[in-house]
Amino acid sequence: MNKNQKIFRWVFIIFTLLMAGLAIQMGMSTTAPWNKKKNKTKIEIGNDARLFSF
Repeated sequence: MNKNQKIFRWVFIIFTLLMAGLAIQMGMSTTAPWNKKKNKTKIEIGNDARLFSF
């Protein structure tokens, strides 16, 4: 395997891991449409941005 193939392989692996990480992060921070009714209302209070559920 020559140097260009090694560089391409490492760039491909890093890119794939980055995209997988972003997909997981986006999936964890969003809500599926069928679960939106189950969510509790959250209100931001104060300067320190603590969230309280009611």
